[in-house]
Amino acid sequence: MVSSASPRLFGPKDRTLFGWYHPSSRRDLGVVVVSPFGYEAICAHRSLRHLAEDLARAGFPSWRFDLDGTGDSAGDDRDPDRVGAWVRSIHAACEALKGEAGVERVVLLGLRLGALLAGIVASEREDCVALVALAPAMSGRAYARELKILQAALDLAGPPPGVRPEEGIQEALGFAITEETRAALGKLALDRVDLSRVGRVLVFDRDDLPGAERWLEGLVASGIDAAGRTVPGYVEMMLDPHEAVVPARMLEAVVEAIGDAFPEPQPGSETTQTEVVPTPSSAVVQGVVETPHRLAGGIFGILSAPQDAPRSGRGIVLLNAGAVHRVGPNRLYTRFARAWAGAGHVVLRCDLTGIGDSPPRPGQPENVVYGDQALVDVEEVVRWLRQHEGLRRVDVVGLCSGAYHGLEAAIAGQPIDGVVSINPLTFDYDPSEPLDVRAHKVAIAAKRYATSMKSVEKWRKLLRGEIDRAAVARTILRRAQEVADRRLRDLRRRLGIPHPNDLGADLERLAKRHVPLRFVFASDDPGRELLTDEGGSAVPALLATPMLGIEVIDNPDHTFTQLWSHALLEQALARALDALDRGRR
Repeated sequence: MVSSASPRLFGPKDRTLFGWYHPSSRRDLGVVVVSPFGYEAICAHRSLRHLAEDLARAGFPSWRFDLDGTGDSAGDDRDPDRVGAWVRSIHAACEALKGEAGVERVVLLGLRLGALLAGIVASEREDCVALVALAPAMSGRAYARELKILQAALDLAGPPPGVRPEEGIQEALGFAITEETRAALGKLALDRVDLSRVGRVLVFDRDDLPGAERWLEGLVASGIDAAGRTVPGYVEMMLDPHEAVVPARMLEAVVEAIGDAFPEPQPGSETTQTEVVPTPSSAVVQGVVETPHRLAGGIFGILSAPQDAPRSGRGIVLLNAGAVHRVGPNRLYTRFARAWAGAGHVVLRCDLTGIGDSPPRPGQPENVVYGDQALVDVEEVVRWLRQHEGLRRVDVVGLCSGAYHGLEAAIAGQPIDGVVSINPLTFDYDPSEPLDVRAHKVAIAAKRYATSMKSVEKWRKLLRGEIDRAAVARTILRRAQEVADRRLRDLRRRLGIPHPNDLGADLERLAKRHVPLRFVFASDDPGRELLTDEGGSAVPALLATPMLGIEVIDNPDHTFTQLWSHALLEQALARALDALDRGRR
């Protein structure tokens, strides 16, 4: 079902917020959906979209949005007064929903930190008739401590020599919490928020690790109309976006509870309607002009264009990394788009169909990362950007699956002038291939086994049966097959005999068409080995020309979670984009 939601830019002109308005029939009451922070917001994005859609279908106009400094809104997580800005964002969202839908009362619904912030705002408003808290963060101090533990559990590598982490910054799964933000969070706790003016409190706690029981008991004891229950689905909702599962039972319970608490007024009953306020179609954000667009096929994207800088005539498309919506892993795509637009380029960060806020094409499921529709989507996006902005050239940049789709689209002959691929995990995706023998898994395992062969203790474990011998054998056999295939492809290429799925031949054809390629790899990612394995002798030959280049960044993980790696990646991409120009000359 295609959503009737439409994008909205709202809030202060000098600090624009981005959100989605989900219209519906009721004119007495609407719901404002408050997202969690950072990586949790990225994981929950799809589920919160479904929740807002379900609320709208149940009659409640809804507004979901990005807090200040997050998602597609203006600002950054290092800006001052984060907590104050987040609270003001929620107030602005309430006013925007009232102005757009004409409702007079609002329900504030928040997830995790969003629930804590929503509680604060609910206590400050006369028009908030209910607070709905989903797996609420009970205090800012406990929340920051939990993020610190989760960050440590990742066991990420430190920066390379010469690179120093930022002082005073708590890393939070790819996002930053400053000392000021941590101190401000430390003052927040739901059990210290006065909710006496709020008509009702509904709590939906996670069933695996509930934590709101005492708070709920305190609310009831103080005379507040409060009720709660545990619901399944939280853990699955908060998995990595390509694995996350929309918690249908949770969403159904939430929508049903709000509907029961606020039945629709009888026909003829009077409601006061607020004047509808028009919203802008574009906004100046950090010195660039940003405009939401809906393309053919339902593809959604945000265009970042120079405000004052001279235009370069170049367009850049940022393709989804896995199932992460258009803001990119760690919100890097938003950062890159604004930086590149400030340098004179026109940048479109978009959601391929079925990802983020782009509905799937008819008959297709959503959240498919390597779907058949991707090539069609990329062509639509590239042609639209070229024609809409009158650009001389359009380059495609993507991480992981975005790297794969960009390269595949160029190989297919689409009107792409250059490609920058970041950490691709495959050059020949086969959905039928068992997970443990996919090329990137084999490359990682083979590298690990090669290191282990030097260890006497590893050999002892193998002989004692403490290591899966069958898995080792499968990896070695697959690796041997890959080496043989590479040599066969090289031989056939030299003899002029076509070979299916020959990456080396594809790279040579792109070079002949003057479509330059640049690859950026994390040092421990398998993509570099895959490129040299599958590209064969074509890779070193093309590396001697301006048509192909490789840059390796030491120590980041696959999605550049470490904060110190963000600037290194941005600098590497700037060099890669400059190199594309040299390859076209």
